[in-house]
Amino acid sequence: MKQTKYTLILLGCSVIWGSAFVAQSAAMKLGMLPYAFTAVRMLVGAVCLMPFIYLRRKTAIPATRAGRIRLVKSGALIGVTVALASCFQQVGLQYTTAGKGAFLTALYILLVPIVGAAFFHRRTGVWTWLCLIIGAVGLWFLSITEAFTLEKGDALMVVCALVFTLQILLVDKFAPDFDALTLCCLEFLTAGLLSFLPMAAVEGFGFQNLVPALGCILYCGIFSCGIAYWLQIVGQRHLPPALASLIMSFESVFGALFGALLLHERMTPRELLGCGLIFLALVLSQVIPEKQKA
Repeated sequence: MKQTKYTLILLGCSVIWGSAFVAQSAAMKLGMLPYAFTAVRMLVGAVCLMPFIYLRRKTAIPATRAGRIRLVKSGALIGVTVALASCFQQVGLQYTTAGKGAFLTALYILLVPIVGAAFFHRRTGVWTWLCLIIGAVGLWFLSITEAFTLEKGDALMVVCALVFTLQILLVDKFAPDFDALTLCCLEFLTAGLLSFLPMAAVEGFGFQNLVPALGCILYCGIFSCGIAYWLQIVGQRHLPPALASLIMSFESVFGALFGALLLHERMTPRELLGCGLIFLALVLSQVIPEKQKA
């Protein structure tokens, strides 16, 4: 029952991330530049959490100086991974298709257990591996509709997947020790400030289309950053990282569904098969009894 509760929390996170693809696409069409969009949405996410942290400051912030320093270091470290992954993703999407980009980004579904075992001593059971492989095959059918060749943008998306893998494992490491809202706020404050560096170097201060894209920025900042990543931290406190990566990969499914509903994109039988396989992997991961080893 407890696992089901936190699975639903991570599914809620995936719903928000999936819907955010529509807002991200719309913002680019309205003229927002990638690094500027990333920087502003991250800072919006951090700012919207600050009032809640202030109201709970006695429990949200460690009482000792050593605890506060460790909190800031942990949040900043996760924030570095978010900034890097988001920037690689935004740039990579300029050189590859959205479908291929979604598939390559979601490779963290397989990278998390591999990197977790190699560097974080996290073991993944046989049945979980089976579910992960079924989910990865589903992602292939859902995302890859053209001949698969590796090009410039694809390499950036693979790097993005590697960095997101590290982000998931760092959340798994630090989430149990700190308040989720505070850790999330520091994560996005760091990511937003760091994103200003490539923005200044490549785009200048490209805020000329900020007002037309303001609705998209607020949605991605408040919901995709502020709420969804907070849900990720809460959910990952109680689930193994490999299982969490499988659940969060549902953002590809929800992204396709919201694209069909809001952008009138038609889903092919191949894409529906992919959604079905990912759903099957998730169901199997919940009903097959297995003791997860830390």
